[in-house]
Amino acid sequence: MHHTALRNGALSTIAALLLTVSLSGCVFHDYNSPHIEGVILNQGQPVADVPVILTNVDKQVRTTTTDSLGRFTLTPPGEWHLLIPIGPQDRLSRWAVIIEQGQKTLTGYTESRFGGVFSGYSGRDRIRLICELSPKSDNASPTEKVPLCQPH
Repeated sequence: MHHTALRNGALSTIAALLLTVSLSGCVFHDYNSPHIEGVILNQGQPVADVPVILTNVDKQVRTTTTDSLGRFTLTPPGEWHLLIPIGPQDRLSRWAVIIEQGQKTLTGYTESRFGGVFSGYSGRDRIRLICELSPKSDNASPTEKVPLCQPH
């Protein structure tokens, strides 16, 4: 009887330990967008002093202005997360580069991704954009939206 009580106690301890480990959290750090570098051009010429905004799900997270060569850099803020593995862990990441040109606010580039809890960006993820403000005169239909910025 003494051995049975010890065995039941050991099993209870192991079960409690396994439950604690399986429900314990994991802390990790990531970004909702990559680091973004780009240049803004108008008819192929760099445009200085253009406000450029990084948004994350329609929330402004970073703002900068182009330099004399039309260049800009947007470094997203990193975020710490606590993962507790209970229930669905799906994650939507949607970011955009917004360009202010006079009274107009233009969406230069946008990207979305849907994935698991670890589907964010790392500190090494980068994207380079070339943004042309002048309208294209190619064969695109008037209803077809061509992004101002293209990955380079």
